[in-house]
Amino acid sequence: MTVLQLQGTRLEQKRISKPLVRYFLATIGIIFIVAMHYFQHNPGGSGLELSFNAAVWIPFGFVLSLGLLEICRQQIWRYSRLTLFLFGCCVLLTLPIFYPNADAEAAFNRLFTLWAGFLFFVSLQQFVFTHQQRQRLLWFILIGVLIEAVFAWYQYLWIPAKNPIGYDVIANRPYGIFQQPNVMASFLATGLVISSYLLARVPLYRGKWSWQHIILLATPVLTIPILVVLNSRTGWLGAIIGLLLMLPYLHRFAAKKTQRLWLLMIALGLCFAWNIASTEHWSPRDESVSLESPREIHFPQAYKMFTTKPLTGYGYGKFEIAYITQTALWHQQDPAHQPAGIPSLDHPHNELLYWADEGGIIPLLGLLLAAFAVLMRIRKAPNGTQLALIGLFFPIVLHTQLEYPFYHSLVHWLIFIILIFWVDNLTAKYHRRQVTYTLSIKVFALITPIIISGFMLTTLYSGWLLTKFETTRPVNIDYLIKVNNPWAWKNRFEWDLHLTQLQLGIATEKPQLITEYIQWANQKAQHWPRPALFENLILAYTAQGNTAQATQVTHEAQLLFPNIAQLSAATTTASSAK
Repeated sequence: MTVLQLQGTRLEQKRISKPLVRYFLATIGIIFIVAMHYFQHNPGGSGLELSFNAAVWIPFGFVLSLGLLEICRQQIWRYSRLTLFLFGCCVLLTLPIFYPNADAEAAFNRLFTLWAGFLFFVSLQQFVFTHQQRQRLLWFILIGVLIEAVFAWYQYLWIPAKNPIGYDVIANRPYGIFQQPNVMASFLATGLVISSYLLARVPLYRGKWSWQHIILLATPVLTIPILVVLNSRTGWLGAIIGLLLMLPYLHRFAAKKTQRLWLLMIALGLCFAWNIASTEHWSPRDESVSLESPREIHFPQAYKMFTTKPLTGYGYGKFEIAYITQTALWHQQDPAHQPAGIPSLDHPHNELLYWADEGGIIPLLGLLLAAFAVLMRIRKAPNGTQLALIGLFFPIVLHTQLEYPFYHSLVHWLIFIILIFWVDNLTAKYHRRQVTYTLSIKVFALITPIIISGFMLTTLYSGWLLTKFETTRPVNIDYLIKVNNPWAWKNRFEWDLHLTQLQLGIATEKPQLITEYIQWANQKAQHWPRPALFENLILAYTAQGNTAQATQVTHEAQLLFPNIAQLSAATTTASSAK
């Protein structure tokens, strides 16, 4: 018998490399257990203006890199029908960036995050997880929720009035790291629903409880009281309806003893909430128990904007300027029935309306098709699990229709993608395609975490410098000069720079500095129409002695912001100050 020595030759059968599953999961764990809890002083806002988002992007860049490297190492791309469908939806959401009315620079961050989310979904699909590994994805989310819940307890009950994170003990709405109560509420509600879902998936061995059961049963006790005191209708609805959708799943798959104990923990959490309300003299805010909300104003306005330009929209990146000018025109035509626009509204607090207003029918169709595709996947899930899977999504999906959590918190976006993968993994048949040319993918996989990490580290450093500049008295211009990433802080950096320029020009009577501020402010107002910007522009014209132009800007500001009284007196105030 002839024995062929094939090792080291082209005839040798190719072996599949050991997958990077452990490293991939560990990096995701770092996101939820470490990175998302990073705090750094900031003036508030959304996106990279919140330090924890920049911190999360760093390990997230490595997650994307590991997913791409896995494709290169195995030379196989795993995908499902949902992958192709979501890719088409992302293309539809991207198309309006090529419209002539789009502001590509203003919309770049949103589209970059959209495609990063899709790439994260693809990366998750490249790994063949065991049951425990796949379940670990949900456990990472739950651990992140529990860490934030403990932090919220500290904020609500024990944090001193003068604290290093600037928490407002008077308002006392324990927002955790998120700096926005509703974002914290939907995060806790999602964790609460996930804990009940996992409880039905962790069996009792010989009737004995494990440490996993203890953590899952403790979750309602830790989260429900915080959800109550957060005074968030979004959180309340998300938690209640999410848990109701989970009940049939628990009834079918959890042991009777587990079900009874879970209901007991829910009741105990409500008892703790009632006890806190009694001892801390807590009561729900009027707007939380009534249906009154600013959404009654800007939802109909945003819908009317869509019906006015349903095909092309007002242009990506241009919602704020389009909203404030369009509502001002409607209000001027019919003051009795058309309310004035809400100042500084850069998002209509509804994700469907946001994309529809800016891009028209095409991105709206993309969002609806994506939702339909996920629902079809849920429909194919095993009997008794469909409602539970909808319940997992419900708190975040509800929040996207009432606010904009994906812009406040990158973690919410990542949770959303993980849940889509969870549904797809339960129901999909995966296809494999051979990948021959991997050099470009390898290069992209290697440079992605380097570029993202470098950008985010300079973002955090620049944010720290801007905060030091804004809080240091007397003003130290050196902090502003050292900012090395003005792109991430475009509005804030430009505001600090040019406002300092205006103040210096008025104080030293240098008209050139004032003129430069006026040129910048007039250009900025075309994209970023904020009341404070108009006030300072009026002040600048008045300082120049150009009262006619100051009066004209005052009139324009009163048309755009008729409900802001101080604008009507801005010219008089500026004249007095001079």
